[in-house]
Amino acid sequence: MLNLAGSSFDFGQVLFAVLTECEHRRRSLAPGEAEEKLREVAREKLAEIHQSYAECGGTEDYFEELTREVLETALPRYLPRAVEQTRREREGYDLWRGGDPVARAGFALIGLVLGGIIVAVPFIPIVEDSFAFLLALAGLFFPEITRLFFDQRHSRFLNRLIHEAESYQKDRRVHYVSSSELDTALSTVFEGSQGNAEEAKSAAEAAATPAATPARRPPQAKTLGH
Repeated sequence: MLNLAGSSFDFGQVLFAVLTECEHRRRSLAPGEAEEKLREVAREKLAEIHQSYAECGGTEDYFEELTREVLETALPRYLPRAVEQTRREREGYDLWRGGDPVARAGFALIGLVLGGIIVAVPFIPIVEDSFAFLLALAGLFFPEITRLFFDQRHSRFLNRLIHEAESYQKDRRVHYVSSSELDTALSTVFEGSQGNAEEAKSAAEAAATPAATPARRPPQAKTLGH
């Protein structure tokens, strides 16, 4: 499982590109169709990456392993979380009334009352009255706090998937690459580069060979009357 086409085709880099494309598309998908559509998006992105990978002289064995890592390991973990995140975004993060102004006023009132109770209770070491107003302010911005919390949690989950893919590739590369696998990969790349060099040489020779031109007729002497 050797990547000889460049670091841009490492597991983490490719998974980052695939998840970025999926995240861009998932917000427009209904939760009922999201999983199947996102699988199609992932396959299309992998096909696009494969074209660039083949042009860089990479081996097919590596890309098959990369495809399995994306489609069979990372994607099944990503899809349920993506569907849930989409549902949560469409339904206002499960906030009362979607966090509209009336809901904000209600959250602020709850924070003010709760803060007043905490200040009044003798066994809680908070005596500042401003604490109640601080909770009221937090209640006023509770919808933004909720959205930020769930969005950041989703981002951390995506980053964890990418990090795990990078760690998996690193462990496989360091501990389980046999010499025969290395020889096969290098020979494949060498044969491909040699073929490209021969094609370039043939093209250069063809360009340097002058094209045959038709023989010119010798000029004829002009005569009077013609």
